[in-house]
Amino acid sequence: MLLETNRLIIEYFNTSDISDWAKIESDADVRRFVDGKVLSFEEASKYVKMNIRQYQTNGYGRYAVRLKEKRNLIGMCGFLKESYGIDFGYRYSKDSWGTGLGFEAAKTVLNYGFSELGLEKVVGLTAEQNYGSIRILEKLGFKFDEKLLFNNTKAFKYHYTRGC
Repeated sequence: MLLETNRLIIEYFNTSDISDWAKIESDADVRRFVDGKVLSFEEASKYVKMNIRQYQTNGYGRYAVRLKEKRNLIGMCGFLKESYGIDFGYRYSKDSWGTGLGFEAAKTVLNYGFSELGLEKVVGLTAEQNYGSIRILEKLGFKFDEKLLFNNTKAFKYHYTRGC
């Protein structure tokens, strides 16, 4: 799987991404709205390897998002099978915030999920105060479902369905 935009390359994670992913996940600001806990190198490694297994098990997972120019890892975007449905999620290094790269990747990956993977519905969860994430979901056309408590955080649940 390889997706390209003007500025990005989006592809499967591989084990050589572990060190770079660990650097991203060790930033408290990046993890602020996830669960507030930075990941250790071992936890970041497990996350990358879990996604690699997901590609084989489910045909999808979270994908590595890289700047096209330097091919450096700046984050992830993609799908995970969860108890509440197929979760659409993304997370990026702080130096990429506010550049439009998050939306660019999300739009590309969401289109891929519906056109190539045949997904029918995905869910987006975000902390109430994660205004950047809310903006991306709403700009993509996700519909608001409800307020809820998720991982001890006040959150919003959105959904996106085929033909939305």
